[in-house]
Amino acid sequence: MSVEVRKLGEPILAEVAGVDVTKDISDDDWAAVHQAFLDNCVVVFRDQALTPDQMVRLANRFGPVEAHITSAKYKHPECDDLIIITNRNDKGEIDPFESARGGRWHTDMCYQEIPSKATMLHTLEIPDAGGDTIFANLYLALETMPASLRTRLEGLRATFRLGGNTGRGQGRADKERKNAPLVDHPILRAHTDTGRLSVFVNQVHTVGIVGMDHDEAQALLQEVYDWCERPEFQARHEWRMGDTVIWDNRCSIHRATGENPLRQTRRLMRATISDRPN
Repeated sequence: MSVEVRKLGEPILAEVAGVDVTKDISDDDWAAVHQAFLDNCVVVFRDQALTPDQMVRLANRFGPVEAHITSAKYKHPECDDLIIITNRNDKGEIDPFESARGGRWHTDMCYQEIPSKATMLHTLEIPDAGGDTIFANLYLALETMPASLRTRLEGLRATFRLGGNTGRGQGRADKERKNAPLVDHPILRAHTDTGRLSVFVNQVHTVGIVGMDHDEAQALLQEVYDWCERPEFQARHEWRMGDTVIWDNRCSIHRATGENPLRQTRRLMRATISDRPN
């Protein structure tokens, strides 16, 4: 069976079929999988249940797995390399804080000195409806951006911190923020594999712009957000059991949908893939 790539959304997102991700992937098949990932920013493998070890093996084909800043809290009980994403607390109750996480556009772990390469999620339990994820292609956002806005961004660097200016540092998230100092990255950032430029700021973790007054920086950033979050750059993924999705944090933003209050359990395994050399 040969690898088949099927676009699920024109701007971003494709399904990769014809490869068994529960087993070692041949070099030829891997080349096709990796190219699909680079071309589409987000890929999904369907109808294949993964064990923790199988997920780590698959993640390691994309790059070394790295610890998430919140790993101690969300640690997978059987695997140190994975965390569990769930909307339930330790008592088994629906947790409003966890249910609301991820509802604004963001890029995972962009607040590190070396931002993460990719994020991988695999379904363990999903609700009957809701809990979808929307992705936006930041290559396209930059390549179609009005010249008047793009010119203003050239040479600028944005500052990042876990939670940014959103106030997420209150309560339990204080400990997370203390482990994430302020860092800065180019707003127009080159992808480390393709070399293509994309926009690299987001609503949740971007704090400001180096050397720019706070109010001026926030006004400019809002212009960028308004452009990058336009519907023509987006595609929506409706989760199914057996889904494994991996997205490229270097050229995309994503958010969870909020139209469903998720009264049912949503639980997934997550691996974060580093952009550091192997």
